[in-house]
Amino acid sequence: MTHTSLGPALESGVKLLRGLTRRRSAVAEANRGADAWAAAHPSFAAQLVASPRPGSPLVDYDLLIDDPSGGTIMLGVQVDDGASWLVDHATHWAAGRLLTVDGTPVSVSEAMLMLRSLTRPGLSPQEELVRFCLLRNAAAKEQVSLADIQAAADTFRKRRRLTSRDAMKAWLDRMGLSAEAFHDHMAATARDHAFRARMRAELGPGHLARHRDRFARVWAAWVLSEEPIDVAELQRSPGGSLADRWDLQLTKARTWSGDLPAPLRETPAGGGAGPVPHEGRFLTGLITKRQEAMADAETLEAAGRAAFDQWLADAAEQAQVTWHWL
Repeated sequence: MTHTSLGPALESGVKLLRGLTRRRSAVAEANRGADAWAAAHPSFAAQLVASPRPGSPLVDYDLLIDDPSGGTIMLGVQVDDGASWLVDHATHWAAGRLLTVDGTPVSVSEAMLMLRSLTRPGLSPQEELVRFCLLRNAAAKEQVSLADIQAAADTFRKRRRLTSRDAMKAWLDRMGLSAEAFHDHMAATARDHAFRARMRAELGPGHLARHRDRFARVWAAWVLSEEPIDVAELQRSPGGSLADRWDLQLTKARTWSGDLPAPLRETPAGGGAGPVPHEGRFLTGLITKRQEAMADAETLEAAGRAAFDQWLADAAEQAQVTWHWL
């Protein structure tokens, strides 16, 4: 599809909207007309959205179509009936929605509450919200007990230091939440935790088998510095020449091979690397010990976390996402 085909399609879509009868009783007929239009323009994946006005026999329509350049175009025709745009918009179907992920809408208020639970580094708020929605959708049928919900609430309160009844009540008042709404949020959180734990356990062994090098245990030390540092200097520390320097970042860790800085991941036990440019500075590192991956509880847990993160990232790539406010 080319950009030149978009103009005639938009004109045709506007003509479709202008021809729809805006009575509630005619919604089914309008949907049939929109289905015929979508069949005639299959590359646009068109969808008609009907929004009955509260307390009114009238219905507003919007036509959602895929933009060839990416995203979604929403066509709407506002009838000049004397009502101001702000009044009409206040009752519009999308006025309170921030986004829709795979058909599930998320309101602005729900998104604000979600944002307080998002912690993934390296992702924008938009990317985090999409992944949060995908997780919540997938976990919706997970079975949890009252004890699971209470545990989720206890964790939530401890993390935010809401340890007293008065502190908790004040937080609910600030957020505009009732006790019932908080319980529902904690029930959803408990389902999220249960789903995540189950998926990690299911996905972990296979992920470990495919990425054994990634989960080798390593004992390593590395330094990030403004000026290059030789491996010999790192070998002499602590107590060596690096001990008195403040212009560097020294790390000693027992970790997974895949979590090392990239220049060190292939370094064998007893070997060193650097100095090499890394993240705007110079990196020098040593691998003291390297142990092949084992299918023990700690390694399987780490593999499960990595596998679940990959599953969620893949789901986000495939999701149908519509932003209503961006």
